[in-house]
Amino acid sequence: MILNRRLVACFAPTLTLFISLPVFANTFSHQQLRTIAESACADFAITPANELEATITRGIAELLGDELQVEQEDIEFRGRVLGTRLLFRSPLVQAMNIQLITPPNQPRRTVLTSFRTDAKTKPELQLMLGADCTTQLAQQLVYDQDNSATHIQQLSLNTLSANGLPEWVNPPVPRLTPLQPPRIRVGMVDSGVNYQLPGIANALARNSAGKLIGYDFWDMDEQPFDAHPAQSPFRVQRHGTRTASIVINEAPGVAIVPYRYPRPDMSRMTDLIKHASDNDVRIIGMPLGSNRFSDWGAFQKAAEKHPEILFIASAGNNGRDIDQRGVYPASLDIDNMLVVTSADDFAKPAERTNYGRIAVDYMLPAERIAALDYDGSEHQVSGSSYAVSRLVALAARILNRMPALTTDELRKEIEVYAVKARTSRYVSTGYIGDPLATPAALKTTEEPIPPSLPTTGQHTLPLDIIVLSDKWASSNITDALQEASGIFSQCDINIAVDQWLSVQAPDYLQDLSTGNAMTLARKVPTDNVTVVFAKDTIMQTPFDAEAFGEGNTANRPWMRNSLWISSVTRDTGIALAHELFHIITNNGNHTDITGNLMRESTEPDNTLLSAKQCMDAITYATQAQLLQ
Repeated sequence: MILNRRLVACFAPTLTLFISLPVFANTFSHQQLRTIAESACADFAITPANELEATITRGIAELLGDELQVEQEDIEFRGRVLGTRLLFRSPLVQAMNIQLITPPNQPRRTVLTSFRTDAKTKPELQLMLGADCTTQLAQQLVYDQDNSATHIQQLSLNTLSANGLPEWVNPPVPRLTPLQPPRIRVGMVDSGVNYQLPGIANALARNSAGKLIGYDFWDMDEQPFDAHPAQSPFRVQRHGTRTASIVINEAPGVAIVPYRYPRPDMSRMTDLIKHASDNDVRIIGMPLGSNRFSDWGAFQKAAEKHPEILFIASAGNNGRDIDQRGVYPASLDIDNMLVVTSADDFAKPAERTNYGRIAVDYMLPAERIAALDYDGSEHQVSGSSYAVSRLVALAARILNRMPALTTDELRKEIEVYAVKARTSRYVSTGYIGDPLATPAALKTTEEPIPPSLPTTGQHTLPLDIIVLSDKWASSNITDALQEASGIFSQCDINIAVDQWLSVQAPDYLQDLSTGNAMTLARKVPTDNVTVVFAKDTIMQTPFDAEAFGEGNTANRPWMRNSLWISSVTRDTGIALAHELFHIITNNGNHTDITGNLMRESTEPDNTLLSAKQCMDAITYATQAQLLQ
């Protein structure tokens, strides 16, 4: 036995024994391979740790009938040796590896992977056995005549024969029909797309002969299919279909040019950008990145040589300031590149997402938004990758309206959609709250003021009413105003309607969100406390009704002194009074006093206000000039 010890890095807190060994040139059957896995698993289950290596080596050698040479190496993680890796060699050619894994707080498992001829690049069969050594998972990687993997085939746990539909890795591109009329072309550099889905295929750029315009710079072929097997060829991650689907949904007048990024050799980014330029791509979305500056030198040089292309890159999702600890390509200084991150409802970087007042240009809402998943289902996604998609779509819509814009001019048009507020702590340019906004005005209709409300109080609270959804009937709103006015009479406060506007808004704008509120404030400005009767809410913490006063709008001043009520709100008049009281006291707290209006839950019996509550409301609202 030849023994060679060295320390290596391990990136998971597991105990792993990894055995890689050549076996007979004539391929083992699946059942024979399972016998080998069961033998190793059985030894793993009963053998003391200090005897495990020798016992498994001896058992496999007996099964193979061959003399083995062994190299051993420790597995180290954060200074601790967590296991041993054994490399078995013999004169024969076929190879397999066996992993004996003990995850923290989980049962041990045994995983066997067999290879065709090359232990590094051509895996064929994988079996996973549980702690009791029964097969829990069996799958086979299928190759075409060019020795390229085409799909993963699940196998029956009993017979190890094909079972179910294939999971595609690199299928042929279906025949496509040229898009008419020609569209603005947008490149997406990601893990590829699932071009078998009609919703994706119908939006892909193609030439006059119907050939897909795009390329797989990972496999170096013309099939940029959505597959990211970096962790394991049997556990393929999918990402590019999601990011591309958002662009397709939010910019339906463009053609997607899909690229699978060149993970094996990042110097190929030079050829990728040249391919995009040669095919008239004006915008390239890059919802990807890494911590290694060295990966992105070729990209930086190529991007700078193509100022006609606007690159939009992800700030990443590490929850850190990338001015201090860079993420690439986002941290590169490239004139024709914008960097974007995802924002939460408070116009701050969303949880986990990166920021940087120098490196990051914009933040925009990209949390819990709908995307098309690899399998064609709708999926909610979050993070900076999807902020890239939304900004790409906005840029594409602008360019679709004004195709003669230069890259610099396009950047200036994008900036029009942003506000600074207090965002300079996180990004350099601002917050784009509503990337779906258009230059078109919203059509408004002035409705008659409802019948006179009580006017006996010494103070008057004027309101502006905005109705966004046809789910609200005027009579229901009037009834709610009457009830709220009766409650406020306890404080000697009248409610008066200054103006009542019905707004014809696109469907998405009828729901409450921080960005939607920004668009509404820009297009339908008001002077008083504003009550918006909406369809629903898409805030990350959804409330049927929500108030925005001085205290909770520091980063979103366009929402100050407004409240939104969704069409599903019950006890509408009480809810209206409750939320208005939050605003005129600048206080978001609730009380546990029985029957009080400011109990956390609005109920028919919760209508009372104390003398102190009334005094607080009048004092603040007078100082804030909310009362007349």
